[in-house]
Amino acid sequence: MKKTYFPSNSVLEEAVLNALKELGGEATTEQINQKVIEILNLPDEIVQMEDESGLGTKLNYRLRWSRTNLKSRGQIKNIKRGTWSLD
Repeated sequence: MKKTYFPSNSVLEEAVLNALKELGGEATTEQINQKVIEILNLPDEIVQMEDESGLGTKLNYRLRWSRTNLKSRGQIKNIKRGTWSLD
């Protein structure tokens, strides 16, 4: 069985920014995550991979960190719970 490549943090962060641009500059977490999957053309085994913590998927966990990092650098902002925009 071949090892499935999991995108790096920088690749995920870039994809989050591109997703927000493609979605008109503002989107929900769910819309961003779906668009990132589409942009990176991620296979199901990556999308559905469980996180080690057992609290959802590894992808959702890593995307949460990507948004946090982008927010701390002032590239995106959380305009209301679950909704993000380019800053």
